[in-house]
Amino acid sequence: MESFDHYAPGYEDKLRDPLRDRFAGGAQFFIDQKCKIVRGRLPAPAGRRLRLLDAGCGQGTAFAAFGPGIKVFGSDVSLPMLGEAVARGPVVAQEPYDLPFADGTFDAVYAFCIYHHIPDEHHVRHLRELRRVVAPGGEVMVFEHNPYNPVTARIFKRAPVDEGCHMIAPPVLRETFRQAGFDDLEQGYCLFVPEPLQPVLGWIEPRLAWLPLGGQYFVAGRKGSPAR
Repeated sequence: MESFDHYAPGYEDKLRDPLRDRFAGGAQFFIDQKCKIVRGRLPAPAGRRLRLLDAGCGQGTAFAAFGPGIKVFGSDVSLPMLGEAVARGPVVAQEPYDLPFADGTFDAVYAFCIYHHIPDEHHVRHLRELRRVVAPGGEVMVFEHNPYNPVTARIFKRAPVDEGCHMIAPPVLRETFRQAGFDDLEQGYCLFVPEPLQPVLGWIEPRLAWLPLGGQYFVAGRKGSPAR
């Protein structure tokens, strides 16, 4: 897995792109839109705080998007990135394909745009590790850049942090989930409406989740229940 150690200083500046900047004023908007989807898919709390893992959390910028009823933990391979995240919530350093958590620790797990940084031959292994740490019946959600969106593809091609990487097609990621042993696979697209238009058109985002033109997409899979 590629190390982000050398990207940690000034990380958000390295994400800037004229096309990206027209869509949103900063990276937090993209994080918040994905977090809305995650929150909408979480199980009912059942009288306790949900435990959520941000796998590949980077600087922990997603932590604040979840309310007090959710305890977010972060993990990452980059210590310099975690140096920023530690002030935002509980985080741990991890080996590339091994998480320092017991089986079934979390109610749900998500990963935001990290799989294009993982060698293809390790995708199934990584997903199986995420499946291991989620509780039976829990869901793992992986978000990636959408190669079907020409603007996203152009931004991706010239982004310094994505140099040497390639985009992952949604059917390929779905097959990876299947090989990793997940059930009830679902897929959706997001990031259709630019930040300036959100107050007026933001309501349309979830209604377009079926349309393969959003800036990013997600695949979600469920770990079989104890009865399975």
